[in-house]
Amino acid sequence: MTTLSQKNLLTLAQENEANGKLDLAIQNVEEALLIGSNKEIVLRLCDLYLKADQAYSAYSLIKEEKDLFSDDEIFFAYSRVLQANHFLIEALEIKNLSKGEKEVEVLPASISEQQATMEKFRLSKNPTKYEYDQLFTLDLINFTNFAQSLLLDPSLSFAVRLVLCEDLFRLGINESFAVLVLGKREKFIPNQINLLEKDPIYREVVSAIGSRYYHRPSQLPAVLGEVNLILGSLYPKLSKYVEEPDSFASDIASYIDFQDGRSHHDLFRQIDHNLPK
Repeated sequence: MTTLSQKNLLTLAQENEANGKLDLAIQNVEEALLIGSNKEIVLRLCDLYLKADQAYSAYSLIKEEKDLFSDDEIFFAYSRVLQANHFLIEALEIKNLSKGEKEVEVLPASISEQQATMEKFRLSKNPTKYEYDQLFTLDLINFTNFAQSLLLDPSLSFAVRLVLCEDLFRLGINESFAVLVLGKREKFIPNQINLLEKDPIYREVVSAIGSRYYHRPSQLPAVLGEVNLILGSLYPKLSKYVEEPDSFASDIASYIDFQDGRSHHDLFRQIDHNLPK
């Protein structure tokens, strides 16, 4: 429900826009959003961001909504945002994951812009989320080819490798890809893997860790952070390194608590060595 203060701010924003003062309109709607979020305010702010050529701000805002696909108004706004950002790759992911029920017509960036985006990403030592998201402006061939080259780059962080693999999964790619995991060249087929947090091995390990730290809840967030680093470093080849999830979780707990990873000690040390310092 929109409060009286929010209604007043939206009215002011409407007057600002009518007078050609988009920046002031945006400020007023952003202030209304700070009071409390609701669909009317989010949609209004998205529209203003697009009118002010702040397409990525609109993207960041709409992606926080839970009803991206179930609410027609929000999906329409989401579609406009993808189009304005030229996020073709995300549109193709939506089509694949919805089995064609949800389609958004999006044009990729120009070829010269795609080349510049890939070059900028390649030169970035620690890519930001914004820089990664700009890869969605590539066409499918450039995205998959660039992803393959990145997955074999030994300097690539495990976090970027993880999200790249997950995006290839969302695209439903059924071709074999090579990837470096702990410095070793591995093979995987994107549409035959799972998102990390949906992977049965990941879920079993996290569940087992939760059970072990049930009586030490204050330690659990830090421990789960360590678990995510370990499992994320092994993705998308969890099944190669984790034969028995409960035993693996026990060894992680021992490694964290006593610096003794038992049968997986060398593996955990290797993962620590490969993590960015």
